[in-house]
Amino acid sequence: MVKVEKVPVAVPELRSPGPNPLLKGISPSNQKQFLSTLLTATGSAQNVAHGLGAAPAGVLVSVVDTTGASADPFAVSEGTHTSTNVVVTVTANVKFKVLAWL
Repeated sequence: MVKVEKVPVAVPELRSPGPNPLLKGISPSNQKQFLSTLLTATGSAQNVAHGLGAAPAGVLVSVVDTTGASADPFAVSEGTHTSTNVVVTVTANVKFKVLAWL
């Protein structure tokens, strides 16, 4: 005979009502985040100051415009991020933004 039991699952716990409820645990609303202005790639490693005070736990490079890119397809690579800078190399003339968070 097989015994079947319900197993509780850890899910976010709502702590307040309304259109923007607070979730228990880590969520984007309570993380330190940085979003850069629109940047133009040089094709070499670029340091983007983030002001987070520590090396980011995550980084997202979002390509916005490839018009005038020096290569097709374009390339994006991350360097070693520091407590002051996000380091990225993007194909020359590509427009991009950087999102970083702790």
